[in-house]
Amino acid sequence: MNFRDYYLNIESLLKEFPLIMHFSVDFDEITDYVGSVKGKLELTNGSILYFFEFVEIKDNNPVLVKYKYQWLSSEGELLKRWDNAPHHRELSTFPDHVHDQNGVYPSPAMNLESILDKGLNFE
Repeated sequence: MNFRDYYLNIESLLKEFPLIMHFSVDFDEITDYVGSVKGKLELTNGSILYFFEFVEIKDNNPVLVKYKYQWLSSEGELLKRWDNAPHHRELSTFPDHVHDQNGVYPSPAMNLESILDKGLNFE
């Protein structure tokens, strides 16, 4: 796998996910095995998910060096933000964590597929 393959997998995932009404994605291929992907997903309930991933392909597998997934309500209010910025050392899952309106909490390492499959709660 190279970075372009990773990008094509992301694009395919987005095309198949039923809760996405519209999406835009940009990618920056730095080398054959390093790059970034960022995008905006407009969801069926009016909310929006912005995402950014900095990816390295190691041993034929994608490694998310840095990520951020920010989910906003249709009014622009934060619902959740998952990221791995190294600033919450007190959390057991450091550097991975999730923010919501009430604070910051431990979170397993996330990727776009896990956010779409498990993270978006349409209540």
